[in-house]
Amino acid sequence: MWHLTRDRVLMITAAVMTVVAGTMTVLYLTKGSNSPNPISPVARASGPPPKSAAPSDPATAKPGTVKAAYAVRSKWKDGFNAEVTVTNLGSQPLMGWMVQLDLPKTVDVTSTWGATTQVLPGRLIMRSQAYNTYLEAGGAIRMGFEAKGDAAQPTSCSVNGSPC
Repeated sequence: MWHLTRDRVLMITAAVMTVVAGTMTVLYLTKGSNSPNPISPVARASGPPPKSAAPSDPATAKPGTVKAAYAVRSKWKDGFNAEVTVTNLGSQPLMGWMVQLDLPKTVDVTSTWGATTQVLPGRLIMRSQAYNTYLEAGGAIRMGFEAKGDAAQPTSCSVNGSPC
């Protein structure tokens, strides 16, 4: 009789764990865009590139208080990997950031991480995500991308509408 009760408990426990695992899987696969995801999907758009604009948050940085740096981290035959670092030089925290890179038209961005991105012909726009929108005074945030083509420096760069 004791084995029957133990077997029932084990079966019920296994069933509950299966339901919990299934629920967690569904939640993970259907999570919203505000969740921290190290690899962002690359959005492709057509038409003219948008004009530079600061993030919609009213607490944007003054010109010169935030900078962005670009560095190619690795190269291979048909592509490269680059990193962008946003640094808050001001004395106040920064809520939200947006980096625009004008890249040679021969560069095709294939994946990104650490930012919500939009790829337009010749332009890569990287915006803060919910988990990295706050940038403390003196702090830095890194994000990056992988691309096909020659590893060239951007022809222009702006962060929150100001030159990098």
